[in-house]
Amino acid sequence: MIKSQNYHVRQHYIPQFILKNFCDDQNKKRLFFFEVGKQEYSSKFVSDIFMEKYFYSTAENSVEIEDSLAKFEAEIAPIFKKFIQDDEIELTFTEDEKLRIFLSLLAFRTVNTKIQFNNMSSPSKALYSGGPEEIDMNDLWLTNVHLLSQCRSIRDVLGNPKVNELIKRFICMEFQNFYMCLLERRGNVDFHISDCYPTVMYGEEELPNGKKFNLPIYYFFPISDSRMLVLVTNQIRHVPRSVAHLDCDKILKGPKCSSDRTHLLFCPAKVYLQDVEWMNEMIIKNASMGVGVKNINRRSTHL
Repeated sequence: MIKSQNYHVRQHYIPQFILKNFCDDQNKKRLFFFEVGKQEYSSKFVSDIFMEKYFYSTAENSVEIEDSLAKFEAEIAPIFKKFIQDDEIELTFTEDEKLRIFLSLLAFRTVNTKIQFNNMSSPSKALYSGGPEEIDMNDLWLTNVHLLSQCRSIRDVLGNPKVNELIKRFICMEFQNFYMCLLERRGNVDFHISDCYPTVMYGEEELPNGKKFNLPIYYFFPISDSRMLVLVTNQIRHVPRSVAHLDCDKILKGPKCSSDRTHLLFCPAKVYLQDVEWMNEMIIKNASMGVGVKNINRRSTHL
């Protein structure tokens, strides 16, 4: 029996502690919202956007997964605060790993991922089930959202026999093949946020043998109107500039190790109008429901 507490009815796939960084009012409750397909904007409560009713609820329990996600968010919020406010961010290796797991979870807990699982073909379902038997992909998705919300390290993910093996493989790929950097916008256009969170930028290129590859090169996580976390492929320097778009030598700087080798140090790299507009364009184009903006006078020309 699903309970009816208001706190758990509206379940956000983008945490409200992130959305509040895009609010324009003093109480951090509202932002400007452009609904897909409409030419005008409205002022929306963050409690009303990027959520679905009972999104993580099951027939047996309406609050267990939501509570587990909320616990992880409470642990991560102070780390996000550093990335939003500080000019140099110092993280322990444990904090860094926890944040990376959280970013993977943000990508996994979305509406888009849920839809992909529910629309999966029979051969793909067989890969996840490990055999010919049919499985409920929505249940599999929900179960793994719950399991990942309890993980704080890659060891936790790999060591949990209940986490689906293919999902383990995807998270390990992101963990091993991407590094994290922080961008800070300059100019008169702010970063936007949409329901496609993160926005994944794919690179497509034709190889000498005539075949094409299409692989993710960026994961864009807007965390405020002025800053964005980005996961960048380790192979970015081998990606043609026409595909990579961003300047990997000047902008995409990963963390440095502290002199005593006990911490990682992140500094925001400045990005200017052309690149901010390009990233916003990707975010807007991939939105299914809408786009949030803090300052209506600093919105992208693509809105």
